[in-house]
Amino acid sequence: MSLRGQVLHPGQQIRLEGNTTITTRAAGYQLGIMGPVVDDDGIHTNTEKSGSAYLHAGYHPLRLDWFNGPEKYGLQVEYQGPDLARQNIPNAALYRKPTNSGSTQDFVPGLDYSCYPAAGEVLPDFNELHALKTGIVSNFDLSVMVQPEHIGLEFTGYLQVPRDGLYTFYLTSDDGSRLFVDEAPPAIVIIGMTNLPEPKPMDVGQVLNLSSRRGRAAPPHRLGEDYRRVEVQGKITFASQHQNNWELELTSETGRLRLELADGFGFSPATLLNNWVDVVGVSQSAYDAEGENMGGILLVSDAHAIQILKPSGEPIIDTEGSPEVLPVLTTASQVHQLSREEAQRGYRVKIRGVVTCVLPERQAFTVQDATHGIYVVDSSESRSVVPQIGEYLEIEGWTDPSLFAPIIDASHVSDLGAGCMPQPVQPTWDRLMNGSLDAQYVELQGVITTIDTNGLTLFTGDGRLRVDLKVPGMKPGELEHYEDAVIRIRGCLFASWDYVTHMVKVGDVRLYGADISVDQPAPRDMFSLPLKTVSDLLEFDPRASLFERVKVSGVVIYAQPPEYYLMDGQNGLQFVLKKPSPELQAGDAVDIVGFPGLSGLSPLLQEAVARKTGSAPLPAPKNLDGENLIRGEYDATRVRIEGLLDATRETPVGEALEMSTASHTFMALLNGRDNFVHSLAPGSRLALDGVYVGEGGNRALGQDITSFELLLASPSDIKILASPPWWTSKRLLVMTGGLACVLAAAFLWITLLHRQVDQRTAELAIQIRQRENVEHQRAMEQERMRIAQDLHDDLGSGITEISMLVSRAKLGSAPEEKRHQYLELVREKARELVTVLDEIVWAMNPRHDSLASLVSYFSIYADRFLGLANIAWRLENASDAANPMVQSQCRHQLFLAFKEALTNVVRHAGASEVLLYIRAQNGELWLNVTDNGRGFSMTAPSEAMDGVANMRTRIEKLGGRFEIAGDPNRGTTVRFCVPLHS
Repeated sequence: MSLRGQVLHPGQQIRLEGNTTITTRAAGYQLGIMGPVVDDDGIHTNTEKSGSAYLHAGYHPLRLDWFNGPEKYGLQVEYQGPDLARQNIPNAALYRKPTNSGSTQDFVPGLDYSCYPAAGEVLPDFNELHALKTGIVSNFDLSVMVQPEHIGLEFTGYLQVPRDGLYTFYLTSDDGSRLFVDEAPPAIVIIGMTNLPEPKPMDVGQVLNLSSRRGRAAPPHRLGEDYRRVEVQGKITFASQHQNNWELELTSETGRLRLELADGFGFSPATLLNNWVDVVGVSQSAYDAEGENMGGILLVSDAHAIQILKPSGEPIIDTEGSPEVLPVLTTASQVHQLSREEAQRGYRVKIRGVVTCVLPERQAFTVQDATHGIYVVDSSESRSVVPQIGEYLEIEGWTDPSLFAPIIDASHVSDLGAGCMPQPVQPTWDRLMNGSLDAQYVELQGVITTIDTNGLTLFTGDGRLRVDLKVPGMKPGELEHYEDAVIRIRGCLFASWDYVTHMVKVGDVRLYGADISVDQPAPRDMFSLPLKTVSDLLEFDPRASLFERVKVSGVVIYAQPPEYYLMDGQNGLQFVLKKPSPELQAGDAVDIVGFPGLSGLSPLLQEAVARKTGSAPLPAPKNLDGENLIRGEYDATRVRIEGLLDATRETPVGEALEMSTASHTFMALLNGRDNFVHSLAPGSRLALDGVYVGEGGNRALGQDITSFELLLASPSDIKILASPPWWTSKRLLVMTGGLACVLAAAFLWITLLHRQVDQRTAELAIQIRQRENVEHQRAMEQERMRIAQDLHDDLGSGITEISMLVSRAKLGSAPEEKRHQYLELVREKARELVTVLDEIVWAMNPRHDSLASLVSYFSIYADRFLGLANIAWRLENASDAANPMVQSQCRHQLFLAFKEALTNVVRHAGASEVLLYIRAQNGELWLNVTDNGRGFSMTAPSEAMDGVANMRTRIEKLGGRFEIAGDPNRGTTVRFCVPLHS
């Protein structure tokens, strides 16, 4: 029921007051109307749906949502009630409230409507859409829609009913529609508090003891043990959120249980996932696929009802005598998951479980709780007799690593009474093989193919399984009548393992304390089954199952144990005999009975038996050419392929012919040794008749083959079409050898000539390199002299000036104010020297020999220098994506010229903005400095003329060009163009 915002808590006693609709649901009863009374949603033609609601006389809120997708549309709304025959809801029963009405009883005839776009195939949420049109109608009128397709309407208002009673509503619409009629649920009156009943323990997957009436199962909400408060333990393996509610999955070795958490406030799935928990809630039965009524759902009020199982701890003494706290393990799974090293530490254990197997000769037994099974060695003196299978015990003891998996060394065993055998695990093949189910109660299903003194071989569908079987009370020979029967065996599983390596023996298991149930007795006459063709096996069969035998007749086309192939016309299959039959030959007409496997390219009959019915000619082989060799439809059929023999070689069981066609290569295999095959010369053209075996395909996955082999029954399947030509590989090898000798001699002579040319070339290269080194050394000396001169001129004079200023500042006769001036001058001069040194280092460092570095350094200098003069500046860098090299000498001279140009702007231009333009183009570097100052006239001499001369000299020394242009009061542009050298 809808609580209408009212909050309830477990333990409160309540009373429900009022008249309401009571509807039986899967989970109890529904009180009042929740959701639409009629739901006719979806894309469909005119479809009628109906629903009922108990309404009191008076006005009830009403809403009808409708939409149309493509093509036709329609809507009809009818109702039927006390003293009212089925009819269209009349205008007189539909009302609305004006938007400006303040009274709760102020109703006027009509309905409000809104028109919306509806693009999908179900009713959209109109609250999230913008209305295309709104208005008022007298009834559910579709003529107000703005377009006939992909449109939706929402009608809202009130329905007046004349008297109390059950009203049935009928919706006929094309396409979807929903009708909502609101009816308040009963009032909830809290009358007190009470203690909740003690929860009853319940296992995951437990069958409920439910009552019935007159031999038929009663509805779940009426059953005796349904909706009881229970306590369950298991592992949280899944959590999904539905608004504020959560749905969890609780798993144990006995099954699965769905948890419905009503209030998810404070719930964090990350803290619970994959943890063992204890949950208190209300059980609700649910039917499984077999119709068994299980405790399938647990209704949980809030997150406080879920507690993580944390083992308690108490001190123990380790091998060195110091106390250490180890947890007390309370579940079999906690013991089973220990490593052998952890189990050696001797954890204390206290668990309860059902005995699933007894091994009196070893004073041991196995018990299983809700989490797992575990092996127990009974070293206690608390029992005088061995336990029995099905007893419920409490066991206290210590962990022991044993020789394979951890076990419990019991110090005290208490009998708590009779227990229910756990739900057996039906393991996958992988879990059977890896030993993880050691000491677990399991159920295996399969066909017994062979019986021996120690057990049996079971065909499971995934493969053969050797089972060492111990059935209580079974005498030798009693298993024999189970051969060829489909059975289920329940018992305690033990892995088979090597006592030296401690490794699992794949394909072998032990099953103790076993019970056998026959699902399908061994047939008296297997060949009495109805006959099927190979193509029938690929068609639908309602009786088909993993262990349903089939019978097929045909002609054996290949018989070399363990491989057998058969054809019944154009179709073929492979069969694996339960017991290989040496007398079975190609050409035998046979009946084959076995278990079909259909995952491969062609059907496979496993664990088959064969009965020879006569002889028949082999089916004519299908001729394959090079264009259609790789096709899965040929699998298990006789084919003929022509090709060239590349080579022959021996295999462990016979001969192999390596063949090639124009487009493919393949192997042809012949069992046994044969001199005829050895006499075949490589290069011979052969025709081979054999069984086509495709490789790499899978019918179930829709994968075609990638290659194939050909199985030859005898040497008579090989026909020589043509002998190899005279131009054989041997003769070709001789001719190739002679030609190679001639080519080797020519190569030797050419090599000698090359060597002489290379020697003379090396001598010339040395001479050229020596000259280049001399020129490079000369250039390096000049560069060193220039750098030394710069350091001497700039740093030397600056340091001398600093020394003089410091000397004056030290004079005792100098006034204090003068000393401060001298020291300030020292600081300014030192800053200038640092700047000068930075410029010299930048110009010398080869890491900065690039245009990008030059642009970056020039920008930093311009920002610092022009910023002190409060002159704005902009950079236009039109360089390409390439970053050409700019050599050190070029960068140094260009920077000094650039520095001179900025100095002239600050001192003489009176500018407020400077534009810098840097571009590399056609092997040249262009640098423009443009200001918006008072301009420049070459005819009017000034002290800036010396700077212009210096700039021109520096640029021309680099082999470049210098230009200056300017008009009075219109600014000046200085252009530098220097060549770039790689």
